[in-house]
Amino acid sequence: MRSWRAFLGVVIALGGLGWAQGGVSPLGLMPVPNPGLTVSIWPEKAQYQVNELARIHFYVSQPAYVYIFDIDAAGTVRQIFPNVYSPNPYVTAGEHVLPDKLSYQLRVTPPTGVETLQIIASTTPLSFPSGNPAEPFPLLGEDPEEGKAHVLGLVPEPSCGCYATSWTTFTVLPSSSYSAWPCPPCWGMGPCPPCQGIVMIPPGAGWFCDAQGNWHFFIGECPKGTGWCWYLGADGRWHFKFQICVGNCDD
Repeated sequence: MRSWRAFLGVVIALGGLGWAQGGVSPLGLMPVPNPGLTVSIWPEKAQYQVNELARIHFYVSQPAYVYIFDIDAAGTVRQIFPNVYSPNPYVTAGEHVLPDKLSYQLRVTPPTGVETLQIIASTTPLSFPSGNPAEPFPLLGEDPEEGKAHVLGLVPEPSCGCYATSWTTFTVLPSSSYSAWPCPPCWGMGPCPPCQGIVMIPPGAGWFCDAQGNWHFFIGECPKGTGWCWYLGADGRWHFKFQICVGNCDD
């Protein structure tokens, strides 16, 4: 199946993930306590560089119809779920991750800066678009006010008690400049990365060999878990470390 990409400009608020849930939400919805329905959303990483692939987590306390919106640093509002590749907004209770299918990706694009993700979980379906091949991730507004008007026009009054909303922020950083670097010298320490001669990568890039012997290319932080990690430091030198994971490696 062909892999499609959603172009998402993503980001961190000052100092970390934003969970300021008091007052009116970014898209104008007033959070109303709903004992039977709670929802939360968070990015997998606190910050991304342009061109990185992003993953977004969300949680709902009961089965619900879920709608997720992205507001980039320029104020453009897009609906990233449901979308043309994953058109069904109904999800089961528990934690979920986007992308939820292999048919699309969420790739970080400009503009850089603080970006917002807002989620709405409803006990009844709402009339938001699900996208089309020409616009798989529907544009709801070129600016926050236009996007806000679109959302408010489709969501019931808070008094209905039929929905819950939450939002978060994270940061898009400029892409590191790519340049030519010699492959890691290995020095006889651990397995050698799948790299020969010269490679075009930015500082912070590297390879991780997991405990099963599988190699993973990364930009940023070495993946968690037991294995061997080679990475190109900001000093322009290759660095090597061996990681041992005991217990829960996700913490």
